[in-house]
Amino acid sequence: MKVLVADKPGGLRFVEMENPEPGPRDIVAKVAHCGICATDVAIADGTLNLGEGMDPIYPVRLGHEWSGVIVETGSETRRLKPGDRVISDTGYSCGECEYCLRGEYQSCINGRAIGTIGNCWPGGFAEYMMMPERLTYHVPDNVPLDVAAAIEPASIGLYGLTRVPIGPGQNLLVVGTGPIGLGGMACAKGMGVGKIILAGRKDKKLAIGKEMGAAVLVNTTKESLKDAVMRETNGRGMDVILDTTGNASIFNDLLDLVRPSGHIVIPGFYEQELSGVKLDKLISKDCTLIGAAGTPNMGRKILDMLKHGLIDLAPMITEHYPFERAMEGFEAVKKHNDSRVKIMIDFD
Repeated sequence: MKVLVADKPGGLRFVEMENPEPGPRDIVAKVAHCGICATDVAIADGTLNLGEGMDPIYPVRLGHEWSGVIVETGSETRRLKPGDRVISDTGYSCGECEYCLRGEYQSCINGRAIGTIGNCWPGGFAEYMMMPERLTYHVPDNVPLDVAAAIEPASIGLYGLTRVPIGPGQNLLVVGTGPIGLGGMACAKGMGVGKIILAGRKDKKLAIGKEMGAAVLVNTTKESLKDAVMRETNGRGMDVILDTTGNASIFNDLLDLVRPSGHIVIPGFYEQELSGVKLDKLISKDCTLIGAAGTPNMGRKILDMLKHGLIDLAPMITEHYPFERAMEGFEAVKKHNDSRVKIMIDFD
């Protein structure tokens, strides 16, 4: 089978590999779609910098936002069968350690990322993908497979939101109009969250956010975010802020925007060290700061939202490339434009 591999920093190339053979409790799927993540691009370029112990180990078979159709199952699988449309969790967890037994799969001591850092599980930029059945989810018939592949970034945002008390009648500020921000915002809408404010720097991406459920749009190059928040909340501030920018320099601004006893959620990594933080304000406002890493069981929840028409992730898929042109897609990700959100690689 054809596989896209980063064999060294700057060494992205296609290689031929043997088709995977499922173990007794595994499935093998023919990949239909795989989204390009900024992490994929950084690994391919050798520019990923997530801190100690978070480096990729080359060669890396990239791709963690995949969907496909099962072609083979192991002898001990029970739930899935050939022909089923599927996605998977984006991290391998053992299911046996103390964290897994508590349901904290994202903290598994034997865990492996899929197609990214460390000794990772082989990723989805390949014609076939093998996964344990227990980490694989059935995609409902009414959910397109390209939309299913876009669930992963939305799962990151949703997991952050599940870490705090939020629901009907509460307000949410989402900062950032990338896939995590837009996807997480859509999930918040599906959860029945009250007023959702979306802040970003590009009008076309904000318009996509409007289509996906944002009530108020704020272009921070044209309007003060603080003024907009205080206007929309009658001076109260936000119940919850979801910061998906990866930009540590805005953290102190968030402390000015959150209400007393409110919550700030950071579902990802800052690209810079967090310095000069006004911890006194965090403490005096009795705020909660949550770091959220992983997507444990979030895919299943989002599939259910999509099945029942509560959310739509299709608007954030802005471009498609065939697998043979995947390298062009990687280059396109690096050329930021005003409307690009998610590039999807198609295998059929």
